[in-house]
Amino acid sequence: MSWLTLSIISVVTLAAANLLQRILMKDEASNAVAYSLVFQLTCALLVGLFALTQGFVLPPIQKLSLNFTLTTILYAAGSLLLFRALQTTEASKTTVLKSSSTLWTIVVALIFLGESLDILKIAGIGLILGSIVLVSLKKDIFSFNRGDLYILGTALCYGIAFANDAFILRQSDALSYTAIAFFLPGLLILAIKPRTVKDMGAFLKPWVQLRMLALTTLYSTSAITVYLAYQRGGTASQLASISQSVVILTVLLAAIFLGEREHLGRKFIAAALTTLGVLLLR
Repeated sequence: MSWLTLSIISVVTLAAANLLQRILMKDEASNAVAYSLVFQLTCALLVGLFALTQGFVLPPIQKLSLNFTLTTILYAAGSLLLFRALQTTEASKTTVLKSSSTLWTIVVALIFLGESLDILKIAGIGLILGSIVLVSLKKDIFSFNRGDLYILGTALCYGIAFANDAFILRQSDALSYTAIAFFLPGLLILAIKPRTVKDMGAFLKPWVQLRMLALTTLYSTSAITVYLAYQRGGTASQLASISQSVVILTVLLAAIFLGEREHLGRKFIAAALTTLGVLLLR
């Protein structure tokens, strides 16, 4: 299988996972902590098993203890905020707003990695900010609800975490690190909320178990196929560019399968602006 085919599989499975997350969390009574815990640990198991077949190499956790602490905290917080946001916010809007994580990655890179801004990056930032305004307009008034703020919090956590990942991956195997980056946040959530284990009655329902297994399988498949695509000749810039199509694909699939058709034209414009903006920031 070629790197291009693998990268397309990664995009499609991630878009499908975005929809399934929304389906699972539509009920506001859903326990976001429990779903986050199961999501993190199940993805860690699936990716970890695949990493073992490829030759698992334990990342230098002790040497980079501060960085791994950041990984644990940021991904745990981001996961909790995302599952909480999906209880009230459409999958299409969530995906667009979550893409603003790139802005935070740029901020961290400017401050800590010595990177600089150029005219293309400034244009990219402008397009992403414009897309956020566009999907947040309500009767021509710019406003955020609580779910939107949760998503922007997710973007903040994931954006900083991504810059931290880039530093760790200079000294780590990507697939092995991905498994650890799922596992440690899951442990932190469990340590903070141990009673969550007692509140997992919903996971006894077969339809919840099946959907959760499907979600984690899709998400893990997306992570693994990106790794394989890189192994088989795809460059980082090519894979990063192709991955941005997940924003537009999620908006399209959400309209078809979840009936998220309100302000559909605006959402597509925002998705296109976001995609172009992120590409300029690369």
